[in-house]
This record gives sequence, structure tokens and C-alpha cells, in this order.
Amino acid sequence: MFTFLSPLLIWGALLGVIPIIIHLLNRRRFRRVEWAPMRYLKLTIQRNRRRIQIEQLLLLLLRIALPVLLFFFLARPLVNPTGLERWLGGGGRTSHVILVDDSLSMGYVSDGPPAFHRAREVAAALLAATRPGDRCTLVASSAPRTPVFLEVEGTRREELSGDALSIPQTETHAAWPAVLEGVDGVLQSCTYPTRQLTIITDLRKAGWEAGVSAIARRWNEQGLHVRIVDVGADEVANVALESLVPLDRTILAGAESRWEALIRNASPRVITGAKAILRVDDRPIELTLPEIAPRQTAKVPLTVRFPGSGPHDVSLQLPEDELPGDNQQWAAVPVKDSLLIRLVDGEPSSEPFGSEVDYLAAPLSIGVGDAEAWRVETVQEEDFLSPRFEPADVLVLANVAAPTAEQATQLARLVRGGMGLMIFTGAKLDHGLYNDLLYRTGEKLLPLPLKAQVDGEIRGLFIEPVRPSPIEKLLELRPSALERVTARQIMTVGDEADEAKVRVLARWNDVARSPAIIERVVGDGRVLFWTSTADRAGNDWPIEPSFVLAVREAVRGTARPTSLANTVTAGDRPRRVVRSSQQVVNAKVSPPGTGEPQALAAVPLADKAADDLGPAVAIDLPDTRRAGLYRLTWDEGPLGTQQDLFAANPDRRESALARIKERDLKALLQPLKLEVASARGDGIDAFSATGQEVWHQLAWGLLALLILEPILATWVGRSR
Repeated sequence: MFTFLSPLLIWGALLGVIPIIIHLLNRRRFRRVEWAPMRYLKLTIQRNRRRIQIEQLLLLLLRIALPVLLFFFLARPLVNPTGLERWLGGGGRTSHVILVDDSLSMGYVSDGPPAFHRAREVAAALLAATRPGDRCTLVASSAPRTPVFLEVEGTRREELSGDALSIPQTETHAAWPAVLEGVDGVLQSCTYPTRQLTIITDLRKAGWEAGVSAIARRWNEQGLHVRIVDVGADEVANVALESLVPLDRTILAGAESRWEALIRNASPRVITGAKAILRVDDRPIELTLPEIAPRQTAKVPLTVRFPGSGPHDVSLQLPEDELPGDNQQWAAVPVKDSLLIRLVDGEPSSEPFGSEVDYLAAPLSIGVGDAEAWRVETVQEEDFLSPRFEPADVLVLANVAAPTAEQATQLARLVRGGMGLMIFTGAKLDHGLYNDLLYRTGEKLLPLPLKAQVDGEIRGLFIEPVRPSPIEKLLELRPSALERVTARQIMTVGDEADEAKVRVLARWNDVARSPAIIERVVGDGRVLFWTSTADRAGNDWPIEPSFVLAVREAVRGTARPTSLANTVTAGDRPRRVVRSSQQVVNAKVSPPGTGEPQALAAVPLADKAADDLGPAVAIDLPDTRRAGLYRLTWDEGPLGTQQDLFAANPDRRESALARIKERDLKALLQPLKLEVASARGDGIDAFSATGQEVWHQLAWGLLALLILEPILATWVGRSR
């Protein structure tokens, strides 16, 4: 089947009648006159008549073909074209499934409307063109297993088109293996055996992975007709806010917290003087962004202060560009009112600064910012993990002989859950038991195996230039501030492990460059082992000003992190688990924007037994496909209304706007016979026919005819 990209020019093919008219006129230019010699020539002419007629006919056909072929060439014919009128045609009743890509990248704005606007128009046009006996299904890529409507008769065209035009866009990622797998389940439920799937997308490369091949093979065996409508633009310029993350592990009320925004300039222009809006609990602050060169990424430092404890939100919004959906990030932050530091005194004393932890308690008791945000308590080593104690954010073992086996198990569980652990050595510390309980058995808490306490004066301390590090602030000190630190007794350790979770952060200035502070990451927690004492028994560092900075930064860097579990990616389904002795009722969530609160169910969790707080119930947020803040509330009897906050961020994978080539797409979906059409307008005119252009072949044919025509004309016109 043929169609033409410039159909008006095909009328020029009518010029092919001109050679016929000329031929007929030439035949009438002469009058027949009988004279005697002609009788003798008639015999010769009769013998050559058939050959002459054939030669003239060939020349006539060649001259007719020249203008016809010329205008066919100019009209750009296509072989096997695709278009709206062909996509919903065919014999017999058909189940049509239309899949609309509603991912973030579909919001890209080029010269015309966003790609998602064109996608909805195309879907509406396709549905409006269905035959009354067909069945129609509309699916969005963000929820492929939950159709917008399923198997609706084609007689309801206007209603179906209206539903297509009202599909909302989301900020999710279209992972096509998962999307097509979900659509496959919808296809299997279709009524008619003849099924057609139309995918309307912008053909961005992100998301098209090898996993679609298995689905394509299955569909090919089932005889499924698959068509793709390309509504995307070729442009890829974009400025994206890729992340907004805290740099401090713990965020406290009234204290400044450090944050970092990652901005990627994937455009050919320089970003200079741009203004961004930082919002803390919806209080806007205007910021000036640094200059960002084309194709570069910039880290922008931010400082945020939350006024009180409880759930808070922070967001950063960049100026709008071609893809507005990835210009803002949110974070839901559960702010704590204070940080609990529990010091376990292995050698208590009633004398001033005679206890093992006195030189730790003094610098840690200094307030942070405008609030007394650090709480320090001292306990004895016998019951430092007693259940009557509030869970600590940082636990410090100072010259503690050794934990019991039960305590070692508890320590591993607490550290894995995020608690920070700092261990200072001393004369009472039993390195053999520490190795057995905290290194060789169970989960390793010690960074390296302990060897022995050694005596000998060491002068000077070096901070390793590793970042990020709990004590990296010490790198800003003058070398002389650490050169005067003197150690008289240190704990030697085994060979340094080649593990990513173990790092030496500081070393003593001895011949062996012995480690002074070693870190191990365990789950969400960190362990810092100090190879000398926390008091002056083994070194003079506790009386140096640098020790105050070192201890405070170490606590900051190892404390239980502020959980950002309520900050998710758009499309995730977060869960809030509530433990309460009261009945949890009237759960509601307010979505981003001005949406009405939606009622949610509080489902008891049978797999979680009741504890001191009561039984556990789960409240699931069913739909977070739109980026922004989700405010959750529920009632707990006499305790009143409780609340929590969730933040859904745009999927950063959608900011990669490189396009997938048609041949690569067809290779991924082999052996499925795939038809691809482009949508360049709106509605019925959205389709431009596509297929295999044959203008190269026509050009060579036209050239051959131009060469052959004078040769044949000379041959036909020769004397005979």
C-alpha cells in the first residue's frame, strides 16, 4: 500500500497525458494522398508496421512515465504506511488496548504543547475512531494493572474520549519491562481473540531495557498487533534538581542542619543568576544559585533550621524550564528535640575529672545552637543496656572491661539499627574478650582485631584526608594543634582490613603509623574505636582544645541518623506502622495540591506481636504517583488526632531525555512486528504517515528514463 508525504504534488502526474496529446496531434498533421509509387511502398510498410508501432508505443510510454515519475518523486511515496485510518481498521470485532505513557518525561515542552498533551489527544482520537462492535481499554503506564476503563464498547466514543483527555500526568518512571508485564495481564482478560495494543509514548531511552524481549516473544506467538505512537520531541535540553539530602546524620530542633542540593545542567546554556525557592514548612526563602556550566553538575550547600520537634518538610524549587516536573524536591523530616548520649564509665571516681568519662562529658554538655539539644547521661558498666533506659543515639564505652555475650548481641542489633557506638580503650579493657564477642563471633563491631596495650611516648597525631568522615572538621586545624598531642599508651590492632566498611580516620606519629581512630559501618550505624583512653591516663589529648572538637564531631558523625524513610520516590507505596493501646480510626491522607482528603484503612498486623506500646496497625498510602507532600492523620482515642508527613519526589531516571532510535526499539522487541507512527499535531491530524520511503529508487529510475528517452527517440526517428 502507498501513501504520500506531499499528496498535493501527485496531481502533477496528470502531465503524463501531454505526450499522448502530442502523439495524436502528430498523427493528424499530414493528409493522405494516394499516388502511384506509394503502392510499391505499401508492401514494405506493411512488413515493418508492427515493429514501428511497438517502437513508437515504447517511446510514448517512456515519455508518459517521465512526468509521472517526476511528480511521484516529489510527492515522496511511502510503502506500508501507518495512519489513524489503518490502525483501528480490519475485519471482525477487536479488543483495543491503548497504553498512555504518563511518566515525568512526558511533560517536556518543545515548540508546541507538552508531549503528554499530544498523547491524550491521540488517545482520544483513536477512541473516537473505534467501530461500535469493538471493545476499548485505556491504561496508564504508572498503573498498568489498573486500567482507567476496561473492555468498554465502542458505541460510547464520546465518553471514552473524554476519559482519555482527563488522565492526569504523574512524576513516575516508566520501566517498560514492568509496564508491559502489567499490560499483559490486561490483554489476557480481553473479550475478543483479535487484540491490538497501541502504546503512546515519547520514546525516551530510559526504561527500555532487555527485559521487554521475553514479553515481545510471547506476544508474537499470540499474534498480538502492537503499534507505537511517538509523541516526543527530539530536544533533550533540561535542568534537573536530582537530589536534596542532609549532610548531618542527626537533625535537631532549633539547631542548624546542613543540606546539599545536586543540580544537573543538561542543556547547552550557562545557568547564571538563577533564583531558587527554599521552603521550610511552607515558609519561602529566595536563594541565588551559583553559575553552572553546560553539561555540568553542581552541589549547592544549604542551611536549614527547624523550629521544633516533630514532622517537618523542606523543599527546593528551581526556575521552570522545558521539563518542569523535575525542578523540585521535597523531604519529610522527623525532627528530634535532643540527642541522647550515654556514657558508660568503666572507671568511676568521685574526684573532679577522675572518672573515665569526665573529659567526654564536659565538651558534650555544651548546647548546640539556640537549644540544649544534647543530653548526656553517665551509667555504670553493669547495666548500661538495661531495658528501663531510653534508647541512646550514641553509646560510649570508656575503659569498659568487656560486655557479656547477651550485651554483645544487643549491641550488634542496636548498632545495625542506627545507634552510634564509640569505644575507648584503657587498662581494664580485656582485648581477648572484645575480640571473641565483637569481632570473631556474630556481626563484627570492632573495625580490626585488638592485639595488646603498649607503652611508649608518641608525639603528634595525623588526620587522614578522607571524606566524608566523622572527624573531617579536624582537617581544618593547623598542624601544630595536633603535633603537641602526646600519647603514652595505645592499643595496637591487627593488620588493616581491605574492607569498604572499615577506614582509619586518624594515626599516631610513630614509626608504624599506628591507627588512632578507626571506623566500621554496621548496617545503619557506625562504630568508632579510639586506640587510647578517654582520660589522661594514656594520653594528653583530653586537655587539648582539639579534643573538644574531635569528640563533638565524632558524636555528630556517629549518632543515630534522622530517618528519611518517609521521603520516597513517586509511585512507591509507603506504610506507616502505628503501635498504640488505643483504637486507630479515621485515617486520612491529603494529597499534594488542593485534593480532598482520602479515607484510608488501618489494618492490624498479625505478624507483629503487641509490646508495651500496644498492638501494631498499618496505614498504607495507596497512590503517591504525584510528587509533593502527603499529610497523614488518624485518631487514637483520648490521645486525639495524630499526624505524620510523607514526601514523594520525581523519579530522577526520567530526567535522562536521550531518545531511543526506532531500529534499537525494534531490535529490543524482536521478533514482534512493530509499527511506529509519529504524532505531530492534535486529534485526528496527530498522525503523520510513516513507513519506508522509496524516493531513492524513484530518483535512480528517473535518471535512467532521462538517459533512455533520447536514445530511443533517435532510434525510432531513423530513416527506414
